[in-house]
Amino acid sequence: MQRSDGGAAADRTTPTGTPLHTRLSAANALGPTGQALTAVLGGVSYQGATGIWVGCDGAASSAVYRLAGEFSTLGGVLGLQPHTPEGLVVRIGIAVDGGRAETALLRRDDPPMPVSVSVRSAQSVTISAVAEAGACIPSGMPYAAIGAGSLT
Repeated sequence: MQRSDGGAAADRTTPTGTPLHTRLSAANALGPTGQALTAVLGGVSYQGATGIWVGCDGAASSAVYRLAGEFSTLGGVLGLQPHTPEGLVVRIGIAVDGGRAETALLRRDDPPMPVSVSVRSAQSVTISAVAEAGACIPSGMPYAAIGAGSLT
């Protein structure tokens, strides 16, 4: 995951392959994680985005998606929505088959980050999120999301 100011992946606002949220297998979160939603990331509305609940109590929330070796890439854009509290810093991890996670630190006003993670032959991918700094406030919607989150 690398920060960027756009590119082709950032221009798509809906999933182009199998939407990530359709492969949700299990979740460990206090709110709706891994579900489809319309997310606003960097001022762009992403229909069919995959929500990522942020663990605000010191423990990461996580969602496991079953892949069954059917895909080669997880793609989309990763960011925080406008209702995220100012000053909150979130660590997102993406781990393939339980391996070492690729991580990113996000803040509310950061531009969305393009995501392209190899999942070739993988059985699962786990996405986790935890607050690293700042304070959470009650919310019925996830702070983080993967816009146009697709498995191809």
